[in-house]
Amino acid sequence: MVNKIHLLDSQTINQIAAGEVVERPSSVIKELVENAIDARATRIEVKVSGENCERIIVSDNGCGIAAEDLLKATQRHATSKISRVEDLETLNTLGFRGEALPSIAAVSYLTITSKVTDNICGYTIKTNEGHSSLPTEIGIPDGTVVLVDRLFYNTPARKKFLKTPRYEFGLISDLMSKLILSHPKISFTLKHGNNTILTNQSGSIEQAFANVFGHDAIKQMIALEYTKDLIIHGLISLPALSRSNRNGYCFFVNNRWVKSKELSATVDEAYYTLLPKHRYPLIVIFLDISSNCIDVNVHPAKTEIKFKDNQLIRNALLFAISDAMSKKEQMIPHLVGLRDLPPSSLGGKSEAWHIEEKTKPVSRQLKLEEPLINNTLDNMMFANNSFENKTLVAENPHKAVEILSQDETTKQLLFSSLRLLGQIEGTYIVAAADDGIYIIDQHAAHERILYEQILDQINNPNSNSIQLAIPISFEVTYKEKLMLTDAILDLRQIGFIIEHFGNNSFVIRAIPTWYQGTAPERLLLDIIEELSNSNDINRLRQEEIMLAACKKAVKANQYLSKQDINSLLCALDKCQNPFTCPHGRPLSIKLTYQEIQKKFLRNGY
Repeated sequence: MVNKIHLLDSQTINQIAAGEVVERPSSVIKELVENAIDARATRIEVKVSGENCERIIVSDNGCGIAAEDLLKATQRHATSKISRVEDLETLNTLGFRGEALPSIAAVSYLTITSKVTDNICGYTIKTNEGHSSLPTEIGIPDGTVVLVDRLFYNTPARKKFLKTPRYEFGLISDLMSKLILSHPKISFTLKHGNNTILTNQSGSIEQAFANVFGHDAIKQMIALEYTKDLIIHGLISLPALSRSNRNGYCFFVNNRWVKSKELSATVDEAYYTLLPKHRYPLIVIFLDISSNCIDVNVHPAKTEIKFKDNQLIRNALLFAISDAMSKKEQMIPHLVGLRDLPPSSLGGKSEAWHIEEKTKPVSRQLKLEEPLINNTLDNMMFANNSFENKTLVAENPHKAVEILSQDETTKQLLFSSLRLLGQIEGTYIVAAADDGIYIIDQHAAHERILYEQILDQINNPNSNSIQLAIPISFEVTYKEKLMLTDAILDLRQIGFIIEHFGNNSFVIRAIPTWYQGTAPERLLLDIIEELSNSNDINRLRQEEIMLAACKKAVKANQYLSKQDINSLLCALDKCQNPFTCPHGRPLSIKLTYQEIQKKFLRNGY
């Protein structure tokens, strides 16, 4: 039997439209706040309450809605922002579709109260299931107040797929953070029940950034300015401030927060040589561009965007970031000393090694330590070939491990017995054995050392935490605060003792004995970012924490003293597997006596 085609009723149509626009409580707030911004409001307040964030009040001091327009505002495709299709090409408002209010009304009890500037009184209407009351007079200040009550009361399937209340409110706070950043000259307030969560007074982007990310983070940000082919401005972080994912990427095109794979890829490219792999900057970038050069209608919620000339945008953004970085004194390579752990805290002699704080220019030449200059290369490399049978070739780490199991003495003396020559580019250690030269990746070697130290410490129940003489305070976003408070007990089990210090501030009282870095608050934030993907700390494996700590290993372009290098080589000999980094990559290569002779066409080669 062929099904007949029939027209849907208006309520079903509105609920289908609501499915496109109103996915969760944060979607409702996005639509209502953007309407308030389009109404030229300078003060916007959002209040959220209810167990599932089902009661939302958004109030503003904008231009208001006239009584005769209140009923129209709750009907589909009603808008004051466009009049004809040609207007879409020059759209300068955040919204225009006219579906937000009727879509919200289709899944809630909606009340709109508004007063037009200079009118004697305001008016209010109530809408539910497609029916609206007539406007009635009410005394209120200029502006609009929208009350959304019992959200998703008639769509239980939608409510079923919402996550925990804390998670949903975390999304709301994240959204409000982006709105604060995109419009720093508007005063915003976000309240949860009777508690004020976020607030920003009208001011600069720097002030707004500090209110969202904390006053410590703003110290690591630099201004971005570009005014040639288009206008680009905002804030980007120095390499000292980074995250383990791209959640810190905030792009605003004509003051609208957007997602863009092209813009994200361009930022990745700009920071490619400035940050280690899998580290990402914190950025707030504004692009002011003609509206006819972009398409914001890619997604119903208008969060995705397309550019008509991607290459122009890419080139401009790359130049802007490069230009900003090149002007900063902080970009000059320098070394950060590793924290000195007392031997007693590790249950024995400390294996930590240290870097001198000094700066050397990057060079293409091999750096020779002064005491070694008197030794000739021939004596270092070609003295004899007696070490051949005991030498472990790094290109075949599996074979090397097998040989080690047969001769533990060789294991203890392999790297520490090498004669140091120097460094290449502050990245590779060069040392000589009796039958050849070893080139060691200092970052990979330090990663291996830290990895095995962490493994030993985590498996040692008698040494879990080190009390800090001076506690470390740090600030987080509200969403991160929710996750940290939920994870405090679990973090204690892995060695972090932290306390909530009010608002979005925390204090670190103790750190794990296995942590060798200088910024434990950054490691905590990395852990929280990993948790945000699963919303379950029990899924965070110890291995992930260890690998996060290994990111603190010495990096490329860091020149080490002779003492530092010797300490590293000795520590490497004590590793169970001193031939690969924790990710499986070889950490050293060897040029044998025979290979060098062959290259120089000596002795019959």
